[in-house]
Amino acid sequence: MTSSIGIRIYKVSIHKVRNRTELPFDTEGVLTPPPQFLTNFAATHSNANEDPELERSWFFEAKDVKSPDSSKGYVHYGTFGFESDFIDTKTKTHNYRRKTTDVEVIPLFYEFWHPNGSDHAFAAFQSFHGRSCIQLITSRMQEVFAKKNPGFALLFKKLLPVDTDGGIYQSAPVKSLRLIKRNASSDIADRYLSSRPTDAVDFELIITAKRKGILGKLGSLSNTLKNGKGGVATHDGISFEEAVAEIQVGGRMRRVGIFGHNGDAGVIDLSDAIQRGHDGHPTFASMVKESGELLKDFQAVL
Repeated sequence: MTSSIGIRIYKVSIHKVRNRTELPFDTEGVLTPPPQFLTNFAATHSNANEDPELERSWFFEAKDVKSPDSSKGYVHYGTFGFESDFIDTKTKTHNYRRKTTDVEVIPLFYEFWHPNGSDHAFAAFQSFHGRSCIQLITSRMQEVFAKKNPGFALLFKKLLPVDTDGGIYQSAPVKSLRLIKRNASSDIADRYLSSRPTDAVDFELIITAKRKGILGKLGSLSNTLKNGKGGVATHDGISFEEAVAEIQVGGRMRRVGIFGHNGDAGVIDLSDAIQRGHDGHPTFASMVKESGELLKDFQAVL
């Protein structure tokens, strides 16, 4: 799922410092409740924030703020600190030599939403080709929140489609399962091909249920896979480090990561659901639609 459009959803709550018990948003002493804090944070961080040590840059662009409790837009996330050549893929023409001070910026969709009457809010963050700046942003948010609300802490909990404590899609029927081994030895491909590849390959095993059948429920299937040694699934002597399930939710199919590298577990893959613009990025309208539907699903379970 590293070369896809994904989304991660977090539950946002508050607690006292050194006490992890979640508290109501109107708790005495909380000067800026999380819904307003999140929206204000996006509005006040519209200028580039650079981390010289990590060589990362980010800033918010709020595009849809209909109330003090909700905000949608983009986090513009960039990397800098190294040189590279920009070459046209078709003509091989050299277009530009990137400098160490240049920032490669990509737009990543975000949404903050506070359901009416709830003592939790949601934060949804998009990833693109495995790139995400969630940790940078949430750490900064927690730091600023603590300064504005002495004695209280802001908590981000990633909501997983499936986990050991029960997940949002724990009971969802699985229609297909994809096991992935990246950069596999060419010896593996040689077992199935008449000609041997010269380089390492990405190897996938896909198991699909018949039209009206299912492979099982996501929770039980996930637990079976995770029982493997080292957090990998083994089939026919081959160890797969990633697993992606296609599940049926609300009359439609969604792909979710069961386990994998780079935090892929819990990522909901939107690659086939969104529309892309001429720039290759998801359109804002399609991300709003998908994010909104997912947040309503998660709220219904919580």
